[in-house]
Amino acid sequence: MKTWHRLLRLTRVHSLIASVLPFCLGLLFALFRDHEFNWGNSLLFFLITCLMQILVNLFDTYQDFQNALKYQLSPETDDIFAKVKNKSEAHRLKLAIYGLTALGGLLALWLVLRTSPVILGLGLLGTAVGYLYSGGPHPIQNGPAGDVASGLIMGYIITLATVLINIQPAQYHWALVGEILLVAGIAICAITNISLANNLCDYEEDVKFHRFTSVSYLGKEGTLRFYACNYLLGYGCLLAAICLGWLPVSTCLVFVTIPLVIKNTRRFWQVQSKQQTFVLTIRNDIAITLAVVVATIIFILFQV
Repeated sequence: MKTWHRLLRLTRVHSLIASVLPFCLGLLFALFRDHEFNWGNSLLFFLITCLMQILVNLFDTYQDFQNALKYQLSPETDDIFAKVKNKSEAHRLKLAIYGLTALGGLLALWLVLRTSPVILGLGLLGTAVGYLYSGGPHPIQNGPAGDVASGLIMGYIITLATVLINIQPAQYHWALVGEILLVAGIAICAITNISLANNLCDYEEDVKFHRFTSVSYLGKEGTLRFYACNYLLGYGCLLAAICLGWLPVSTCLVFVTIPLVIKNTRRFWQVQSKQQTFVLTIRNDIAITLAVVVATIIFILFQV
């Protein structure tokens, strides 16, 4: 049981929910606008997306352990040692990262062969930014752009790629780039808020590791205002996408989640704690995602 618990902490399985929302939005767009849906490509891409998310999480954990050693932290002062106890475990974690990267690469190559070279370009872009997000000499997540970068990479690129793997290459056009930006708006904002909430809760620890995230620049109150405005912007993008005819009327179901999001946002505004209130942001994302899933099912069944 303890082994499974540690595995869940290492991979942060709960974070996979962030990949589901943009994936479902992309599916709904392709079904509604182009009446296209490819089961094989969709399942394969979803598997790759989840695998890449786990990879980023594992690499982030590995980097945290290396930083703990660099700054001579102890198990009493940092909980990273509850995930990775020693250098031997860190080595095994590194091998797992290499193995999963190879597997992800093979699956991605298979998907490209089934679809278009455009998917290869998006995949390389996503992989490069994913590495730069938590790796390299100056990881993006350690700076003020980390929150928005995570929202754009996951929220926008996953939605766009989901659309492209479901339609024919002959249907690709540049207008899709702008349309998907609006369609994916609520996913971009919701995922950005998960990162913002994480940084708000980990502010003191981030400073200890010399990570100067958006919280360091905006202050806690400024970051909380940004957090709240993100939800307003996300719902606004969704409304615009529905009014422009890019998403079906059934997507209006997502607006039912507004009271819950307001309630959770107020609670998080009062207390920012990883143990107590961080989960509220995850619940917001889950609620919005479930609403999109139900809206997709309604559209498939009743074409509304």
